[in-house]
Amino acid sequence: MLGNHRVSLALALVSTMAAAAVGCGGGENNVNTGGAGGTGGEGGSSSSMSSSSSSSGSGGAGGGAVCPTHEGTVFAVRELYFGEGNSGEWKSFGFNLDDKVSTGNSNDVCKPNAGGSPQNAYPDGTEGIDNSFGKNLLPTILSIYPEWVNDVNKGIQNGNFTALVKAECLPATGDAPVLLSKLFGGTTLGGSPKFDGTDKWPIEPGLLSDPMDPLSSTILFEQSSVTGSLFDSGRGVTVVLSVPVRTPSKSTSIKLTLYSAHMTMVLADDRKSATSGMIGGVLNTEEFVAEIKKVGDLMGLCGNSLFDGLVTQVRQASDILTDGTQDPEKTCDGISMGLGFDMYEAQIGEVGPANQVGAACP
Repeated sequence: MLGNHRVSLALALVSTMAAAAVGCGGGENNVNTGGAGGTGGEGGSSSSMSSSSSSSGSGGAGGGAVCPTHEGTVFAVRELYFGEGNSGEWKSFGFNLDDKVSTGNSNDVCKPNAGGSPQNAYPDGTEGIDNSFGKNLLPTILSIYPEWVNDVNKGIQNGNFTALVKAECLPATGDAPVLLSKLFGGTTLGGSPKFDGTDKWPIEPGLLSDPMDPLSSTILFEQSSVTGSLFDSGRGVTVVLSVPVRTPSKSTSIKLTLYSAHMTMVLADDRKSATSGMIGGVLNTEEFVAEIKKVGDLMGLCGNSLFDGLVTQVRQASDILTDGTQDPEKTCDGISMGLGFDMYEAQIGEVGPANQVGAACP
């Protein structure tokens, strides 16, 4: 009985961490992801420019043109990358959120959480990349469930979930110094995606400002930009996502908040797809623990030593403050993470079903 729970719990934990990054998560069978839709805009995507005025206040692009309401290019996640491996692959996933290059002996970082070791929590990745999730949590999960990464990407290939970004009035060529971009969480498509620009993903309503309007996003990147082929969301964005987690008999919904988030991706020449995507940010440790306790109740693991040990390990992975800074006088209350992705052109569909919210372990 407990052996079966190990796989389910591992899947749920890593899925929720991934979902905090890009609004998506879930294995092929029992985890699926919701998110927030975008304000304004049509379901279809467009990369045309216009000089019309905009009531939404979107930034101009190229030669100073103002973006009209309801236009935007929509990208959907096609594949996720977690930085798994035994050669320090995690070190290249994420961003240097705190502008420091920390080691286990650094004295300008926050204090360990839950008796954690500085040698485990703090050493950064390449050029100060902060990704304690990749360093401390992902290896443990993969030791329990080695096929998890493959199963997550099978979920995308089967149309179980995705994440979408809408860049309003992305120009066909040239730079865009300021763009308004919006984050979406796609629920079950109802079949395998075609990856040809026609896939119309339903939107989970839990975080919409208007639950009847799939485009009423509360998740905005108001200072995103394009320079050459590089799309940049801007730094310091807060992303809130809703992640359904299911068993054959029960379901719940996990709400995740990623603070101090930053996302980049490299656009194709035709700006219909993107590669080398990267997102990084910080989960508040206790907020995340509270949501993980919903998974514990779902799996019937409340009071179980395996689950209690996992919660402790999550706390010990804390390496940063929630606002993305460091303070040696404070205890670390955030977990940094990084995630890679590729995207393709897609469309925004109607509002999908709401995620259910279940009980939690005490």
